[in-house]
Amino acid sequence: MKAEFTVFEDADGYWFVPHSQENSAIADPSSYRVSVHSTKIAACRAALLQAIDTGATELHLHGLGSTTSIKREATSSGVKPFIYWPSITTRIAPFVRAKKA
Repeated sequence: MKAEFTVFEDADGYWFVPHSQENSAIADPSSYRVSVHSTKIAACRAALLQAIDTGATELHLHGLGSTTSIKREATSSGVKPFIYWPSITTRIAPFVRAKKA
């Protein structure tokens, strides 16, 4: 079974939706923004936990908020990770977040 999510970068942090809802979430983010995480890896870990809870054997992550850092954790949990190229359409913040030094 496959779990497929899109991870968004927003002004407050990172959040995700099922990949099938990506276009709807872009059009109306406030209706889909449920749990916001402060880092990309935190959002990806939450998506991984949701995948594990549903019994998924594959985790597919799309969007600007996904990170390849989740691969090791997914693999050690018995879930095969697939991380796709980031899409600028999933950066919905009105500004680019400053990187911490």
